[in-house]
Amino acid sequence: MNLFLVLATLNLCLGGLVFLLGVLILRENSRQRINRVVAAMLFFGGLGSILAALGFLAARVGATEAGAARGAGGLIGGLLAPGSRVPADFLQNFAYLWEFFFPTLFLFASVFPEERPFARRIPSFEPLVFTPHAFHFLLLLGLSLVPREIHVPNLGIPGAGTAVDLIGLLFKFFLRVHSALFSLVNLGYGVATAVLLAQSYKRAEVPRLKQQLRVIGLGLTACLALYCLASSIPTLLNIRISESVQSLLTTAALTVGSGSIAYAIVRHKFLDTKLLARRAILYAFASAILVGFYLVVVFRIKDLFMRLTGVEGRVLEPVFLLLALVLFQPVMLRLESWLEAFLLRDPADYRNVLRSLGPEILTTIDLDEMMSRSIRTIADALLLRSAAVVALARDGIIHHTGAGEPIAREDLGALRTALLRLPVHRDTFRLSERLLGIQPADREFLTDRLGAALVIPLRSKGETVGALVLGGKVTGTELTAEDVSLLSSLAGQMSVAVQNGLLLRERVAGARIEEELSLARKIQRAFLPSEFPKTARLDIHAINLSSKQVGGDFYDLVPASDGAFYLAIADVSGKGVPAALLSSMLQASLRTQAEAVHSVSRIVENINTLVYRSTSLEQFATLFLARIEEGGLRMSFSNAGHNYPVVLRRNGERVALERGGLVVGIVEGYPFEEDRFALEAGDRIIFYTDGLNEARNAAGEDFGEERICDFVHGLPCDMSARDVTERVFAELRDFLGDVEPQDDVTVMVLRVPEAEGAAEPEASGAAERAGSARALVEPAA
Repeated sequence: MNLFLVLATLNLCLGGLVFLLGVLILRENSRQRINRVVAAMLFFGGLGSILAALGFLAARVGATEAGAARGAGGLIGGLLAPGSRVPADFLQNFAYLWEFFFPTLFLFASVFPEERPFARRIPSFEPLVFTPHAFHFLLLLGLSLVPREIHVPNLGIPGAGTAVDLIGLLFKFFLRVHSALFSLVNLGYGVATAVLLAQSYKRAEVPRLKQQLRVIGLGLTACLALYCLASSIPTLLNIRISESVQSLLTTAALTVGSGSIAYAIVRHKFLDTKLLARRAILYAFASAILVGFYLVVVFRIKDLFMRLTGVEGRVLEPVFLLLALVLFQPVMLRLESWLEAFLLRDPADYRNVLRSLGPEILTTIDLDEMMSRSIRTIADALLLRSAAVVALARDGIIHHTGAGEPIAREDLGALRTALLRLPVHRDTFRLSERLLGIQPADREFLTDRLGAALVIPLRSKGETVGALVLGGKVTGTELTAEDVSLLSSLAGQMSVAVQNGLLLRERVAGARIEEELSLARKIQRAFLPSEFPKTARLDIHAINLSSKQVGGDFYDLVPASDGAFYLAIADVSGKGVPAALLSSMLQASLRTQAEAVHSVSRIVENINTLVYRSTSLEQFATLFLARIEEGGLRMSFSNAGHNYPVVLRRNGERVALERGGLVVGIVEGYPFEEDRFALEAGDRIIFYTDGLNEARNAAGEDFGEERICDFVHGLPCDMSARDVTERVFAELRDFLGDVEPQDDVTVMVLRVPEAEGAAEPEASGAAERAGSARALVEPAA
C-alpha cells in the first residue's frame, strides 16, 4: 500500500475528528468565550491536518515525494490542474491559515481557567494576539499574486535594469529571512502558552481543575515540542529533513494537542461538556479507528491479491464491504463500551456522583458528616467558586462550606430569613434571572454578600429544612441544565437526610440532656443533708422532691463555731439547671459565712449582694434563714420573701415567721430585718416552699397553707419530725391523685420534744405510716 495514501487517510480522519470536536464545543455553549477560543483552536489545528492529507494525495498522484508540499504549510499545490489560471502559490499559501493555531493556543492559556490581568488591561487584546500571523498570511498571499518574472521596459535610463534586479534580490532575501524568523513567533507563543498553563496548574486548588490543566498542559506542550522538531528547529539551524518526516511530526503534534483536549473533555469534563456530547466524541473516535483499520487492511489485502493472482483487486471490494457491514456494529459496540469504561470513569461525572454520593447521603447518620462530605463533593464536581449547605435547626443554622469562605456568623440570621421567604412553587433559583419572586433585599444579600449564583431549597414534607447556596464556577462558565439536574436530584435526597438528621440530633441532644440532668440530680441531692442532728432537745427532718431532674429548692443545716447551727430553706426562680446552679451558689455562700458571721440579717444581706451582682434580673430567690441555739432554745431569723414558716404550739397557737424583707437579688444593699423568739417544749415548726401550698389537683384546687397547718396540727404531738414530713407528702399525693407536681416541693419540720429521749423516732410504726409518702418522694425506688 502506498505510504502517501496511508498518511492521507490518517490525516483526513484526524482532521475530521478535530473539526467535529470543535463543532460539538460550539454547540455546547457558543456564548461562552472559552468555548469559542477552544473551538477556533481546534478548527485551525484540523485545517492543518486536512491540508497535510491533501498534500499526501497530491504526492501520490504525482508518484513522487517531490509532489508533496512543504509540511502542513502548503500541501495543495500538487492538486492544481496543469492548465489552471490560478497561481499555485496563491492556493498553497492558504495552507498557512493553520498556523493561527498558535496564537489561539496563547489566547486559550490567557483566559483559562481565569482571564489573566494583562489580558484585561491590554486594549483589544484578542486582535492584537493574531496581528503577527495575519500580517504574515496576507503578505505571502499578496506576493503569490505577483508574477515570478517581471519584464521591465527599456526606459533609456542607464542602470535602471540593474536597480530593478537589485530590488528584486533584496525583496527575495527579505522573504526568506521573514519566513525563517516567523517560526520564532510560533515558538514564542508556544513557550508563553506552556508557562501560563504551568502557572495556572500551580495556583489551582480544585482537584478536577488541576486534572484538566495537567492533561491539556502536557498535551499542548508535547504538541509544541513536536512542531519545533518539524519546523522551527530545522529552519533556524538550517537542517534539511525529509518532507515526509516533517509532515509526520506536524501531524503528530496536531494529534497530541487536539487529543489532549478531547481526552480532557471526555475524561475530566473540560468546558462542562454534557454527557451526550462526550459520548458523541467517543463514538466518532471509535468510528474513525474502525474506518482507518478497514481502509488499511482492505488496501493491503487488495495489493496482496493482485500480486498473487494478477486479477484487479476491486472484485474483492463488495465482499469486504458486506463483511464490514456485518462486523461493524458488534465491534463498534464493544469498542465504544471499552472506551466508555476507560474514559468515562471520572468521579466528577454526574452518574458517578449520584452513584457514590446518593447512598452516602441516605445512610450517613451523622448530620455534620453528611453535609460536609456532600458539599465538598458537589463543589469539586462542578468546580464551584463557593458552595455551602445549611440546615435550619430550631436552635440556629448548621452550615458547612465546600468551597470559598465560610458563611459569617453575623449573616446566619439574614440567611435564615431569606431562605424561609423563598417561594414554595419553585425548586431552584438562578439569581441572575429576573422573575424569581424573591424580595430585592434577599436577592441583594444572597448575591452581593454571599456571592451566590444558585440557591436550591431543601424541603421535606413542604417544610424548608435547609438549602444549597452555590456560587459561580471557577472557570467563569455558566451552570448548565445538566448541572442543575444533578443538584436537584441530590437536593431531593439531601432534604430527607437533613430532616432525619435534625430529628436525630434533637433526640440525641435530649438524651444527652437527660443524662446530664440525671447526673446533676445526683450531685444536687448529695449536697442536701441526708443525716440530721439527733439531740435531746431538737428533732429535725426534711424532704425535697424536684418537678424536673434538678430543681431550685434547697435546704441546709450548717453548724456554727459557737455550738449553734443555721437552718435555711430557699426557693430559686425558674427550674432546671439554671435554678440548680443558683441554689448551689446560695448554699455555698451560706456555708462560707457560717463560721465567721453570727448575724442572720447580715448573712442574708451578703447573699443578696452576691445574687444581685452575679445574675441577671430574671434570677432571684426567696430565702428563710434561722440561727438556733440548742442550749437555750433561742432562735433568730430573717425571712427574705419566703413562704412564712409556721410555729404550731401545743396549745393550738400558730405563729408565722414573717419578719425579714424582699427576695434576694432584686435590690442591692437592701437592709434586711431580724427577729428573735424562744422555742418551747412541744413546738413544731413547718418550713416549706411554694411547690407545696400551690400544688393544684385535677379540679383546680390548691393544697393551700390552711390545709398544711391543719393537717400537721392534727398529727400526734409525739410523732417524729421524719414521720411528719413523710405524712405531709403522703397527704399531698392523695390530694393530687394522678396529677404530677408542677413545681419543686420541699418540706422541713423542726420539733421540740417534751421530754428527754423523745427526739428518737418511733421506728416500729413510722415505716408503715410513711410508706405511701416514700412512694411519692422517691418514685424511682
